[in-house]
Amino acid sequence: MIISENAKYYRMITQNDHGDLAGQFAAHWGNEHFARLEPYPSMVLAAEAHDNGWWDWDVYPSVDEQGLPLPFTRTPREIRSSFYGRGIDNVIGRDLYAGLMVSMHGVGLPQKRYGTMPTMADRQDEFSQRFIAEREPTHKVLIEKIRKSEQYAGMDSQEQIWFNYLMMQVFDRLSLFFCANFDLTTVPATGAHTAGKGYYGPSIKPTPVRLGQEDIELKLRAVDPKTVVVEPYPFDQSPLRVSVRAKLIPRIAYKSQEEFRETYAKAQREQFEFTLMQRDHKDE
Repeated sequence: MIISENAKYYRMITQNDHGDLAGQFAAHWGNEHFARLEPYPSMVLAAEAHDNGWWDWDVYPSVDEQGLPLPFTRTPREIRSSFYGRGIDNVIGRDLYAGLMVSMHGVGLPQKRYGTMPTMADRQDEFSQRFIAEREPTHKVLIEKIRKSEQYAGMDSQEQIWFNYLMMQVFDRLSLFFCANFDLTTVPATGAHTAGKGYYGPSIKPTPVRLGQEDIELKLRAVDPKTVVVEPYPFDQSPLRVSVRAKLIPRIAYKSQEEFRETYAKAQREQFEFTLMQRDHKDE
């Protein structure tokens, strides 16, 4: 569960809804400056389903001892390791390439996204390390199967796989920017990593452009709580309108799990809409 808050409410977004938003970004990625995803169906599926294993946890959310809702960042690692693996297997069963991307994403997260995001915590706990030890060796097996499949011909090089892994991180971080910040206009500027918000800031680097070209920094600037200027602009249309589902519940300390779960269950799921657009050079 991705939880943000203002003075009155907790906004609660399930990981699958976060994935749905990531999938919207993936589906529209690519224009004259940015390469379209290849293999396109596999990468869109990977973005959309990369956190599907979290359903096991999000379907029955919890509060801590103080009665505060538990966000995904505080989910016990021993529990996360078990259901996350099931989510990876779900995707592998549908598309090998998408499964590889989701597995690399899951294994890379406790390793600072394979070293591409130094501000993240390096997970050294026994459960994260066991998950890495169990899952990472399977990537070689998946790659060997992919290279034998005509479906993925020409998209199985080490360079292409790494390029697509980095793209998976961009879609995840883009979605987190919108899901984890209740008011986009209050997000700290680039370089400010206060209160753990460095994960969800307005700067996404590295962002791939085309295979063989140098990665760039994608910058997000909130014009208002629902509108964001993206520079350079990577999508196939501008403006691009996207949305994510969420529930709003009162921002209080809940007296019990039962009270919290009843409040959450009764809350209507709402649609939060956002618009991404190119910078207006007339204003320069």
